[in-house]
Amino acid sequence: MILSGDDIHTALAERRMVIDPPPRKEDIDTTSIDLRIGKPLWIWDPALWQNPAPKVSLDQFNYQEFSERHLVEVKPDAQGLYQIEPKQVYLASTFEKVEFPAGSRLAGRVEGKSTLARLGLMVHMTAPIIHCGSGLGIITLEMYNHGPFAIEVVPGVSRICQLILEEVTREPKARTGRSFIQQKDAKG
Repeated sequence: MILSGDDIHTALAERRMVIDPPPRKEDIDTTSIDLRIGKPLWIWDPALWQNPAPKVSLDQFNYQEFSERHLVEVKPDAQGLYQIEPKQVYLASTFEKVEFPAGSRLAGRVEGKSTLARLGLMVHMTAPIIHCGSGLGIITLEMYNHGPFAIEVVPGVSRICQLILEEVTREPKARTGRSFIQQKDAKG
């Protein structure tokens, strides 16, 4: 069952879900919460896009090690804006940290926003589920700009995605694991 806006307010008040910083009133819609883009943004090293393309063997693939070697941080411009360029894969994070305590029986799905999709921006390529039992942390976004426009975003301001909340039928066990960006953030 998808939670309504009123149910979202109740879940926040009861701390069945934690969002830090808390969502503003205008961020909660009839069935979702808008989340803002955080910083930094990352791209795959442009040198990887040479011909022939490098190969990745999934049988021997260590994402953490690979990403530490090949992801490059994107720097904002002088005004603090990021440009999401066409035909480029980005890894980003949400500005907000989200938690669904194990006893909450809540999970979430990260989805793009239709206004951004109309510009060609895919905000979350795959794996949209934020599992019940997840600890307080950012949500990693896998973005791709299919459109012809460079899209300017402001960390902590620009609404980049929406979180849809669902109730699970039983209380699951607590989860572990952290995203690439959470691991980078923990290292400083």
